[in-house]
Amino acid sequence: MIPEFSGRKDELKDWLTGELKGFLYDQLSPSYCMRSGLDFLKDVPLPFTPTNYVKFQDGEELPVSEIADNIVLSLGADTHFKYAAPYKRFLARFFDEKLVDVVLSRSHGQLGSKNYRRACIYARAALLLDSEARDALYNYACVCREWYLSLEGEDDSEALVAVLKSEAGKYFEYTLEADPSFAPAWYYAGYTYLNQALYSKAQLAWKRFIDLTGGVDDEAVKDAKERLAALEQPVIIESGINMLLSGRTEEGLRTLEPFVGSGYDSWWPLHFYLACGYRQLGFVNEAIEGFSRVIELAPSHYESNLALAQLYSQTGQDELAEKYARKADLLAHSEGSGNA
Repeated sequence: MIPEFSGRKDELKDWLTGELKGFLYDQLSPSYCMRSGLDFLKDVPLPFTPTNYVKFQDGEELPVSEIADNIVLSLGADTHFKYAAPYKRFLARFFDEKLVDVVLSRSHGQLGSKNYRRACIYARAALLLDSEARDALYNYACVCREWYLSLEGEDDSEALVAVLKSEAGKYFEYTLEADPSFAPAWYYAGYTYLNQALYSKAQLAWKRFIDLTGGVDDEAVKDAKERLAALEQPVIIESGINMLLSGRTEEGLRTLEPFVGSGYDSWWPLHFYLACGYRQLGFVNEAIEGFSRVIELAPSHYESNLALAQLYSQTGQDELAEKYARKADLLAHSEGSGNA
């Protein structure tokens, strides 16, 4: 179910409200509100740019479109804006359903100029106006994706990148909920699933994308086909992991063991799940070897350090048990515990 955009927790607000710092807020006179049928704006401050404000103070009549744009930016920057209700009434009073298209057009323009914050604000405003519009859902997902791609590698942007990735993934899926036949959303959903190591879902998404495009040989279709070819073995690995997780331990081990020593030998989850399977079957030495390999590849992996502490204690190797217990305890109390 696609959520009402205004009802969601606003994860991006802190990175967007800086765009409103140039606004000045002032009220229309009560008499003007009553005379113009805008009684719902009585005691409600409206946003003005400095240029707008000078004209307003001089008694000049401002184009409704300029005030509307300021309102749209205020709403998009803060989806729980204090005056959201009267602002939306103002927009409904002067504009029809085509306003969503206008707002989306402005988002596209800002994205084309790489003004990611402003593009995101317009995208969010469009969703506030219509939370289920396919084009609004897709545009917001694309803006979030382009923004986080522009930030990757910047150490001080990790928190923002995490939020943007989450938003992009959700809204590509919501786009498909709104229109399952919309091919472009399947293409980007494939990347969302790939980034989450959901290889089977990525495979299905790209197959669906190719089917919907009729296999037209453009760059996106070529890319999807290449990705599908590269996914053949990861999908098998994922199926083996799922077997282990569902209790089909021996079958899961048989599926995963051929990948040890292959091109996937440096992928720590392969060794972690194999070690878990060996441990479950009572193959202690093999389990120790597997968890040790995980730590070679991902030294801060909490679960593997804890497992080694327990296995070494079980085999009477107290010094090693203490070593890994101490490390597991440090990881448990450090930021990012459990992550490679």
